[in-house]
Amino acid sequence: MDSPEIRERFLNFFDDRGHHRLPSASLVTHDDPSVLFTVAGMVPLKPYILGVRTPPAARLTSCQKCFRGSGMRDDIAEVGDTTHHTFFEMLGNWSFGDYFKEGAIDLAWELLTSSPDAGGYGLDPDRLWPSVYPTDTVSEEIWVNRVGVPRSRISRLEENWWQAGPTGPCGYDSEVYYDRGGPCSCGRTGCTPQDECGGDRWVEIWNLVFMEFEQHEDGTRTPLPNPVVDTGMGLERITAVLQGVRSNYETDLFKGIVDGYIARAGVKPDTPQRQMSFNILADHLRSAAFLVADGVTPSNEGRGYALRRVIRRAAVHGRRVGLQGGLAAGLPDLVEVMGSAYPELRERQQHVERSLSAEEESFARTLSDGAARLEALIEGGASRIDGGDAFRLYDTFGFPVELTVELARERGVEVDIPGYHAAMLQQRERSRKGTERVGFTAGPALPPSTFVGYEKLETESEVIWTQLGENGEGQVVLEPTPFYAESGGQVGDRGTLQWDDGWAEVLDTQFMPGTDTRASTLRVTRGHLREGMRVLAAVDFERRAQTARHHSATHLLHKSLREVLGDEVVQRGSLVDDEHTTFDFAFSRALSAGEIRDVQHRVNAAIRRDLQRTTTVMPIEEARRTGAVALFGEKYGEEVRVVDFGGWSRELCGGTHVQHTGELGAAIIAAESSIGQGTRRIEMVVGESAERYWTDMATSLREAAQQLRVKPEEVPQRVIALQQQVRQLQRDVVDARRHQAGRGGVEGAEVEELGSVRFAHLLMNGGSGADAGDVKTAADSLFAERLQADGVALVIGHSSLAVKVGGGAQQSGVRAGDLARVAAEATGAKGGGRPDFAAGGVGDPERRADALDAVRRALGGGATPRVPPAPRAQGHDAGSPAPRAQGESAS
Repeated sequence: MDSPEIRERFLNFFDDRGHHRLPSASLVTHDDPSVLFTVAGMVPLKPYILGVRTPPAARLTSCQKCFRGSGMRDDIAEVGDTTHHTFFEMLGNWSFGDYFKEGAIDLAWELLTSSPDAGGYGLDPDRLWPSVYPTDTVSEEIWVNRVGVPRSRISRLEENWWQAGPTGPCGYDSEVYYDRGGPCSCGRTGCTPQDECGGDRWVEIWNLVFMEFEQHEDGTRTPLPNPVVDTGMGLERITAVLQGVRSNYETDLFKGIVDGYIARAGVKPDTPQRQMSFNILADHLRSAAFLVADGVTPSNEGRGYALRRVIRRAAVHGRRVGLQGGLAAGLPDLVEVMGSAYPELRERQQHVERSLSAEEESFARTLSDGAARLEALIEGGASRIDGGDAFRLYDTFGFPVELTVELARERGVEVDIPGYHAAMLQQRERSRKGTERVGFTAGPALPPSTFVGYEKLETESEVIWTQLGENGEGQVVLEPTPFYAESGGQVGDRGTLQWDDGWAEVLDTQFMPGTDTRASTLRVTRGHLREGMRVLAAVDFERRAQTARHHSATHLLHKSLREVLGDEVVQRGSLVDDEHTTFDFAFSRALSAGEIRDVQHRVNAAIRRDLQRTTTVMPIEEARRTGAVALFGEKYGEEVRVVDFGGWSRELCGGTHVQHTGELGAAIIAAESSIGQGTRRIEMVVGESAERYWTDMATSLREAAQQLRVKPEEVPQRVIALQQQVRQLQRDVVDARRHQAGRGGVEGAEVEELGSVRFAHLLMNGGSGADAGDVKTAADSLFAERLQADGVALVIGHSSLAVKVGGGAQQSGVRAGDLARVAAEATGAKGGGRPDFAAGGVGDPERRADALDAVRRALGGGATPRVPPAPRAQGHDAGSPAPRAQGESAS
């Protein structure tokens, strides 16, 4: 039985038994700031479980894609063994107040043990071992008396208790283990799931959760009014069982991907470590591809941080096995395996490949910088790398801690892993706080709002809930409401409320967290507002009209971009208000001036055609078949609203729009820029905003032309000419400074013989104007001209120093990194680098002579006695020893 059949067999089984099938939700969570990703099959259903939304049916089933690799549990560290993954598919069925323990256990047993001809999996009942919570006698009796499992095969485990948090729904759960047969890898022949031996004989394949209590803050529990069944079975694990293999990576879900990487590698999986590297590559490809397909971009925080970590960790393992083509080369194999079940992989394959390749290439470039920094830390002589330094290598250079540990171990140096995790934890906390949503205060459970704002901008409403402070500011829920709640990138409406003796200004409108209830923030300026009152609610017409123009323009822009750049353009989000619209989309490069003109022309051509807008509500699958484009990251129900402009642009959208595109007047692309690796942003203005923009630009151009004394159309050429002049002057200054630095290196330097090593050194003049480039140039010149490319050259500037060591000196044990470190430390700074060249800082310029003496001592020479400052000479600062003749020793 192959994996597509196993997946579909599960869903069909519950379909046939009255369960409503749900499509897989995005890996990016919505309305749930407690998690960054969908980490379990129940996450998209939490509003139903918590009672804030009504489920579409009392019985549900789904196959939900999940990602774990960013939380407090370091899930990613377990990946590569036989059963753990960062990306996995969770098969599940739910009951909301319908069947409970008896029904869930009956259904699970029927699916697992009935024959394939009857729609089941056909597993041997004698190999299935249930587990229950020690005091859950109800579940145990169902397994024994109803199903017929011998009591001796039921394990009683303390872990069979499910709780979402310190408060809320909770209850017992019952797991089903499959016995692969003995002997177990633990070495025993008679172990059971209850022994928790850690071996490979027992694999948990299904968890049946029975939520029947509510946990309160005082520790007490009360029965839920409607008990909930929530089950989860990992597709990867049940596939391994049904295909008779001990490792998930040997199933058809992974084998083609793993084999592809083996074929492109420089080594074979002939050791457990190498086999694990190939497993990790396959797992991380799945995670990275699905995250990118769901709109995540690599970055240094939040969701992007988790994605970047996965890609770069895979790159490390690719390096270990000599992989050609990188992680992205396995994408066709993944699409072959999973593209039918998840069409987004095929639709966005080019975008995913570009994103993975760009991140891998970026990591390859920074890898050398991180390696140099790591080398400097190791050459500093420490026996242990500080955890904070290890984390900075990762955070600054993208250098994975696994690679830091590996390279450090080769040099006999340990890494402070607890300190690294402490620094990582602080970063995650900062990231978590940075991604928390700022929303409205949670109110009581209220029904979904009746929104009449598509047709009416003014209506009589009833106040069904208020939360007002003493200053008259707070929130209100109206039924019905004409105010659009912020969603789909469009800002919430403003307006007014009026009643017999009162008036209030509506400042914003948003959805209450996790609900379909619209709440408006307001300020009461006259009278008192109470629940049950009737009010006249009026939307700010001008603001709504201009916002609608910008929202409609966003649809035209999206369509134009796809025509010019290709259908692989993936919308990442937008912000639509009355001032402008910003449109974010996945693309690997900046748009050319010609492409921007073409896109803008197509938008304005659609405006001039005065396309009529139509809206239709239909099932989401039907909408997709019509070619309607969905917004990445947006959550859609089973019924969606399709906004169509003349059959040319068709998108799923709940926003407000113009009736005809001619109402936009004109559109201007005001800016195109990067907002992160692989993501571009276009800012566009239409209508009155476009008129203001053009007026402001024309005024600025005329003023610039007057200052430059040219015609307005000649301003660009004149600016280019001035920029070229400035750049040439800057080059002339740099060349002059470097020429002076080079002459100083030859004319003002001293050369000593310290044992078998010739030592040339220079204290540069120029004060703070001499930068690190000048110091390096002087060191190169000194090394070549005064040492004939062997020996040690040291140049110390005002704020930096450089050391260069020839091959002969290196053979005698001299290392540039060691000398740079001791020299920099003598001034209160840090230094290090390669054996042939190294650099460092100068903490206190008054201690540069100390740095010189420190290098002399390191080379086996003595320190120079302090003498009164000599008059400034070329190549020296005042306060430095006076020049000595070549070969003259210090006395």
